[in-house]
Amino acid sequence: MSTAIQNRDHPPALSGRFLLIFLPLSTLLVAVGVSHYYAEMRLARVSLESNEIQNVALAQKGITSEMRAVISDLTFLAKLNELWGLLDNPNDDSARQNLSQEFLYFSEKKGIYDQIRFLSADGMEIIRINYNQGQPHIVEQSQLQNKSDRYYFKEAMAHDIGGVYMSPFDLNVEDGQIENPLRPVIRFATPLFNSRGEKKGVLMFNFRGERLLQSFHLAAPNIDDHLNLINTHGYWLSGPRPEDEWGYFMGRQHSFAKAFPTAWQRILSENSGSFVTEEGLFTFSTIYPMVSVMEFYANTSIGSISSLFDGYQDTNPHFWKTVSHVPTSILNTSSQNFFRQNLLLYSLAGLFLLAGSFIVAQAGIRKELEEAQKSFERRYRDTLENMQLSAVTLDAEGLITFCNDCLLKLTGWQREDVIGKNWFDTFVTSQDRQQAHTAFAKIINGNASPHTIESHITTKSGDILLFSWASTLSFSRLGKKSTLTSIGQDITQQHEHQERLRKLSRAVEQSGNSVMITDIGGHIEYVNPRFSEVTGYSAEEVMGKTPKIFKSGETSDTDYEQLWQIITRGNEWRGVFHNRKKNGEFYWEDTLISPIRNEQDEITHFLAIKEDITEHVQLKEEVEERNQELAKTQTLTAMGRMATMIAHDLRNPLSSIKMTLQIWGKRAEEDWGEEAAEMKQISLDQVRYMETILADLLTFARPDALTPEWLDVKKLLTSAINTTQKGLQESGAKITEDYPPQLPTVHGDATKLRQVFSNLITNALDATDDVNHVPQIRIRALMEVNDATPTIRIDICDNGGGIEPGLNGKLFEPFFTTRAKGTGLGLPIVKRILDQHHGQISLYANKRGGTCASVTLPIGPIES
Repeated sequence: MSTAIQNRDHPPALSGRFLLIFLPLSTLLVAVGVSHYYAEMRLARVSLESNEIQNVALAQKGITSEMRAVISDLTFLAKLNELWGLLDNPNDDSARQNLSQEFLYFSEKKGIYDQIRFLSADGMEIIRINYNQGQPHIVEQSQLQNKSDRYYFKEAMAHDIGGVYMSPFDLNVEDGQIENPLRPVIRFATPLFNSRGEKKGVLMFNFRGERLLQSFHLAAPNIDDHLNLINTHGYWLSGPRPEDEWGYFMGRQHSFAKAFPTAWQRILSENSGSFVTEEGLFTFSTIYPMVSVMEFYANTSIGSISSLFDGYQDTNPHFWKTVSHVPTSILNTSSQNFFRQNLLLYSLAGLFLLAGSFIVAQAGIRKELEEAQKSFERRYRDTLENMQLSAVTLDAEGLITFCNDCLLKLTGWQREDVIGKNWFDTFVTSQDRQQAHTAFAKIINGNASPHTIESHITTKSGDILLFSWASTLSFSRLGKKSTLTSIGQDITQQHEHQERLRKLSRAVEQSGNSVMITDIGGHIEYVNPRFSEVTGYSAEEVMGKTPKIFKSGETSDTDYEQLWQIITRGNEWRGVFHNRKKNGEFYWEDTLISPIRNEQDEITHFLAIKEDITEHVQLKEEVEERNQELAKTQTLTAMGRMATMIAHDLRNPLSSIKMTLQIWGKRAEEDWGEEAAEMKQISLDQVRYMETILADLLTFARPDALTPEWLDVKKLLTSAINTTQKGLQESGAKITEDYPPQLPTVHGDATKLRQVFSNLITNALDATDDVNHVPQIRIRALMEVNDATPTIRIDICDNGGGIEPGLNGKLFEPFFTTRAKGTGLGLPIVKRILDQHHGQISLYANKRGGTCASVTLPIGPIES
């Protein structure tokens, strides 16, 4: 009541004191605001111009760095040994295939070249790798094209050794039409020379232009919304509006030069700079692509700088302009931003002055406020005493002036043991004491605000508890901070649970194995980062789905049902899956699936821990394959040694026996009895059979080098038939020949090819031994064109009993035979001879019954 009366008796004194304080401070605030405004405007303009210049330079560097990386790749591939070998020997098909594989691997790893091509000196594509939107492949030879009429091939071939050709930045054109969607491209090429210094072709990259534009924008992301790449003619190659891009190639009239004619003239006249016009702030720099390429050559010592610049005259060089355009409307936003950002601050400052003036003017009523505060503190303490949370009050020296029963019960102390004692000496651990003292001093001195903290305290028995404290300050009559009251809760057990969960979560997140958690219905609820790395699926893509999306189809539904039955019964399951990634790639994973139970021992989720074992499986397969190859090599080596021994130890005795039998055979028939003559003939037949076996062993173990010549196919087959004429007559077989007129000749070894067809005719005769009908053998020859390579195909078909299913692959293995008589070397010898001739053989069922042996021989010349 007394305060209210005093305010009514002396209102002029209160108003005058308020105005005396408020008016000077408000005038000072206005002066500070005006100075602040002009300083901010100048700083904003300087900062904007500096930022634009820096980002334009970064964008330019992004382009030149990308082009130099392409040149580095081009020179790297041009030095491959496989490429040099193919240049010296263009007909080396093996070298071409190896080089194609190298180019394919390079395209797959780089991912930035739409095409990698090797063109011969006459413009014909020798090798072409198409990137095919992330699925690179080697283009079949039948689809390769001749590019001799293309401008880029002619200009690339005009360069000398070490030279690099770079085409203009344009859109890819196929069949005279611009491809849609648009595919910007730059062609880089370098001429290729063989070891004799002869120019033999061109290595060419079709660099994906979108990669260059992507590097351009990523290099300066801060100005991407107003960054432009302009060509020599003033048209957009890249800009904020996609509809403006590539107008030069589309025949559009709208261009950067026409939209900003004044700025464009200045940009054309200078290499770089920054200026302001009525249309806004323009910051630009110039890129000369070929100069960048040459500088890269010189700096990296890839080529001779003199050879690069000799004869290089570019009276009208093509260039690109990197331009950032900040419109006038954006420039004017600085002042708007200032008011938007600082209006609240100055408004609050004005309000603060207003409130502060009133606070100072009303200092007389502070005594009544302190009395009210004391009354509040009494009620507050009564509340603290009866609450179920721990409470303590400390004075400015850190001495305990109050603590409630809850805190005493938790710590084991009596009230008289702690009141008046220093809080930090009694309750704070020794290692935390200095830090707690510092924090308390900052709060009590006004250098920090009271806030919620977590700290450890010790009990009377020496146990350590973790408390969460919320504190508040109380003031003395003179406005000084006098006491700090804190309300706390024991969170020791809660913190331990949280720490265990945090460690478990961190272990799962950082695990080198994939981790997946599903509900009891199999729907995915969680996957860790390793899962995304292995499968290619992000967590968002698989949430709510079932693991069926990874199925490759190799695991049967029965196996999945057994798995589900095991885990739903509460047991663990472990096995290996062959699954499919997001990109379609297959991978192997070792999987352990366990059920997760709640406190009631009910299954609520399933946990799958998976390890990617693809590399282990592949390594195991490679080891098995190499072991098989080693075993085969060892077998052939052993057989070669055995054949040498047979040739040395058995040939001479066999020859002596044969000669003796032949001499006896010249005696008069009457000198022989019928039984002796028959025994003589059987012995001669057996000796000849043993000689045949010996010859087959030597032929297979130590094949002779080829003596190739040009052979008439009809005469070759007729000679083979004559060789087996005796067998044909004895079996009564009927042989049919089907040859088209004017068959081309083949290049091969006459003796070896005659042996091939003689063996196949003999096999056909043997296949008809057990049939009840007349043996028939049909020989057919024809010319085929496969993959642009002409070949001769000869089919030898019989009407015998056929081949049992599953034996096709084994019939070409050494010593494998389905007959009681024979070494099992006939077909392996045939295959080895055909391999020497780069030919092929296959067996298939004859439509009329029996088996057909199909031989394919190339028409072109082979190496001797």
